[in-house]
Amino acid sequence: MALQTIKEGVMYKRGRINTDWRQRLFVLNGKQLAYFKGGRHAPSGIIEIKDIRTVTTMAEDGSFQVILPTRTYDIRGDTKQIGQEWIAAIRAAKDSPSA
Repeated sequence: MALQTIKEGVMYKRGRINTDWRQRLFVLNGKQLAYFKGGRHAPSGIIEIKDIRTVTTMAEDGSFQVILPTRTYDIRGDTKQIGQEWIAAIRAAKDSPSA
């Protein structure tokens, strides 16, 4: 059974090696936050919700960090409001009993 999409939209991710902000499609469901380079084919990366330690606001520009034990993801929405909406959605998914 496929998981229902909680939130989907375009944001920007900054890489560990290439530190430029790159546009990605993000899809959040109850178990994962996946991101895609060019459409909804195979994901470029998957963040397991259960592995997220915290989601912190970084700056006024809508950027935030998703912190895991082994990696930190820098993510940015087009606006501060979009960033706040994503932070709230990820935190809610993390706090959900099904996560």
